Amino acid sequence: MSRFKIVNLIDKIFVSVAIFLLVYAWVNFYIRNLFTTFIISLIVSFAIIFVLYYILEKREYKFQLTKQEKDKFLKTILAFRLLPKKEKQKMLADIIEKSNGRIIDQSHLTFVKDEKTHIVLLATNIEQLTNNDIVNLIDSNLNEKVDVIDIICNDISLNIKTDYLKTTTINLIDKNKFYNDYILKYGINIDLSDLDNSINKIKFKDILRGMFLPFKARSYFICGLILIFSSILLPYHAYYLIFGSMFMLFSIICKILPKFTSH
Repeated sequence: MSRFKIVNLIDKIFVSVAIFLLVYAWVNFYIRNLFTTFIISLIVSFAIIFVLYYILEKREYKFQLTKQEKDKFLKTILAFRLLPKKEKQKMLADIIEKSNGRIIDQSHLTFVKDEKTHIVLLATNIEQLTNNDIVNLIDSNLNEKVDVIDIICNDISLNIKTDYLKTTTINLIDKNKFYNDYILKYGINIDLSDLDNSINKIKFKDILRGMFLPFKARSYFICGLILIFSSILLPYHAYYLIFGSMFMLFSIICKILPKFTSH
């Protein structure tokens, strides 16, 4: 889930409205009194939403951070993303040496550890790593045989695969793992003095990315499909058809938007 509070709020409103509309549609199918339908739908949808978000909260993060620690985590990751490439390589080389790795080529971040040759690929410019991103990274950066490919990224798609190369292990390191297992573990310091207000500056394109992440396409599609079929069976046909079409459109945007925003 996106770290931006406004995106989280939009996500919750979207899910809540979708659930209420679905519950209202089916309650209205059996009960024709609009006031009674509205009250029952409100109670049932509230119960569903409460249980849903309770389950999601339980699964949220493997580690719990205090507000101060979370702010530092966000600023540190953002600061690392904004570093020039050479400074990132220098910092990663320091981490490699502290983890008992022997650097072979610092410019390409190739090193040997536990008798295996590693190469580090940076994908922090990608909001959520997909299978296509992994293929493109490997094709454009891998010029020699290695045993392990370490890919440092932000977030990882739910349906990710790491079996493209049979003789090579692909190790995905998201921002949580990178922060805990590398920055904190090896005492790496990143200057945060210029980032006091940066994480509060929300750009419109970041909001769109949070709303239209690729893995959300299936949810939009299912909601749209249910509402469109409901429009055939229930009263207020145009009402459900409009909402169903809107969710279908969202699922399409989720699939095509990354093609226009990838870099």
